[in-house]
Amino acid sequence: MAELQPILNIILQNDNTERKAAEAQLNTLKKADANKYALVMVYCLHPQFNASMEVRSLAAVILRRNISASDVDSGDVEDVANNDNLWQRLSDECRNQVKVELLNTLQNAGEWPKNVTHKVCSLAVEIQGSMQQHEDKGIW
Repeated sequence: MAELQPILNIILQNDNTERKAAEAQLNTLKKADANKYALVMVYCLHPQFNASMEVRSLAAVILRRNISASDVDSGDVEDVANNDNLWQRLSDECRNQVKVELLNTLQNAGEWPKNVTHKVCSLAVEIQGSMQQHEDKGIW
């Protein structure tokens, strides 16, 4: 988990060269082990993880876009396999763990700014949409 926070911090910076390099690192992590990538991203959201609200917000947005059936990761357009719906590439065990951690995050978000909570809720909605579209499952 610790290796991801500096990458997300760099993506938040203004320097395009550094940001593109950090986005490439993130895509490499996603390609190497989709399960680990998804879990680390969702752990970044948890209140016990020592991350800024900006990093949490970015993690929620990136993970939502990776799970979305319609959004395309603009930083990884060339690699079609790595840009496929992340939710479909996860193991059943990982999917369950992501759902549990996301619900724990929302239950413990407490005094978070509304915009960050909204982004985490949007991630939950996107997961539900992927479940319904690809797994033919109801509400979790």
